[in-house]
Amino acid sequence: MLRFYKWLNLLALIFLVATAGYSQSGSESGSGIFDPYDYGAKGDGHTVDTKSIQAAIDACHRAGGGKVYFHNGQFISGTVYLKSNVILDIEAGAVLRASDNLDDFPIKVSNYQSYTGKFVTNKMLVYAEDAKNIGICGKGTIDGNGDHWAKGPYGLPSFSLRPRIIHFRVCKNILIRDVRLYNSASWVQAYQSCENLVIDGVTVDSRPNKNIEKPRFFEVEGRNNDGLDLIDCRRVRVSNCYINSGDDGICLKSFAPEEACRDITISNCVVSTNASAIKIGTETSGAFEDITIQNCVIYDTRLDAISLATVDGARMERITVSGVSMRNIKGAAVFIRLGIRNRTYREKASINQAILRDIIIENIQGTRISSEYGCSITGIQNVPVENITLKNINLRFEGGGKAEDSQRLIPERRRNYPSGKMFGILPAYGFFIRHAKNIRLENVQLDFARQDSRNALYCDEVQELEISGLKASATMQAPGLIRLVNAREVVVSGSRSTSPIAVFLSIHGGKSKDIILGSNPLNKATREYVFEDKATEAALKEAKGRGN
Repeated sequence: MLRFYKWLNLLALIFLVATAGYSQSGSESGSGIFDPYDYGAKGDGHTVDTKSIQAAIDACHRAGGGKVYFHNGQFISGTVYLKSNVILDIEAGAVLRASDNLDDFPIKVSNYQSYTGKFVTNKMLVYAEDAKNIGICGKGTIDGNGDHWAKGPYGLPSFSLRPRIIHFRVCKNILIRDVRLYNSASWVQAYQSCENLVIDGVTVDSRPNKNIEKPRFFEVEGRNNDGLDLIDCRRVRVSNCYINSGDDGICLKSFAPEEACRDITISNCVVSTNASAIKIGTETSGAFEDITIQNCVIYDTRLDAISLATVDGARMERITVSGVSMRNIKGAAVFIRLGIRNRTYREKASINQAILRDIIIENIQGTRISSEYGCSITGIQNVPVENITLKNINLRFEGGGKAEDSQRLIPERRRNYPSGKMFGILPAYGFFIRHAKNIRLENVQLDFARQDSRNALYCDEVQELEISGLKASATMQAPGLIRLVNAREVVVSGSRSTSPIAVFLSIHGGKSKDIILGSNPLNKATREYVFEDKATEAALKEAKGRGN
């Protein structure tokens, strides 16, 4: 009992210390707490308080730093400029809300290039540039007033006319914690060329057209409201966030060929979106390296659950995705793509040689996944994706595919926008792999809810392929559980069908060679393997089981 009272006394002391500064009024108290009310803010939900909020930020900055404290009100504002050593502290119940007036969000000259390559800032509620030791914290809400920009007097203006909630550019030592970011008119939060960034416990609630079972824009047009964009950022920790967004959920981008997203962890997040959930791309000029994504839940997502794509020349390597659970995915469960769209985001910028390699995706579970788009891992001819490991994966697809879809010739689409839906219906309900080298599938389980008569696995122009412990369903109408086309240096072992099938493995293409089968339980397969023609029979080097 004595220990209990000591704990209560300690808690009371912490509370008194934490709240003592808030009881004082204004910046002259020396408390480090700066109250917008002391600078003329009304907080009444009608008056535009931009000048008062900015005055509090400026005073806090001049004093050497502290907190600008929002409490007991709804503060309407245009763009405010966060400065070094200043944290916006938004108390539970308080709201910072974007103004209705476009003139309250001026375009100003910047030291750095924007998305379009122009040296300007453009339309955001909270902006910072070249600042350090800054943040936004508290249990309150920042409201982007997004419905106004979609339905109000401006109709649906272009991307450049719709304010973001947060945009920080070339800043260091940033903390975004606990705050709720609501109803953005554009990207919810964007961090460009920033370093030492922590985003923890943030809730993003910015999703028009919430019903995932209806068309994407069944109520209103989209407004590009990504939940979180990291652009050429370094040393970033994103954790414990809930993101429900109308466009991509967590998205890493690169605008500059000489910059990179690197040293980034994303963990313990729950994501649901009207586009892709956790994505590297689409803007991919520089590099993405040393990134981990772990212990996340993805649900009700219209495009891809996990998307890794380089299409503008970026180098992508040493990416690890682990411990992800997903359900109701309308696009691909896993989408990995190297393409050559080669768009630039800087004037006269060079384009690097795209590289995608050293990817580990493991401990993934999912259900209610689109069978049309399944999972795909694709490079382009002469530029393969390399060194990809898929391990301990258990996916259940919706099913319904037809046997004739197994014969579909998939176009290259080298310059297309990357998306799990870019190829249309795939010839495999599980994994379609093309232009790839050193690919390993270990302990992968694939199943469907409705009968699907396509291959479970389709590998085209793949070199150094190892499949071990595959367990997959198929039907007697399917041309094979596994289909290899021009595949070289392949080992398939310890793998089986979980349902009766006509053929375990089919081999096609004149470049197929060095294929080894071993220790595959075949009690549910009528035939172990078939060949396209006599010329492909030489591809099979060793087999233990029943042939054709």
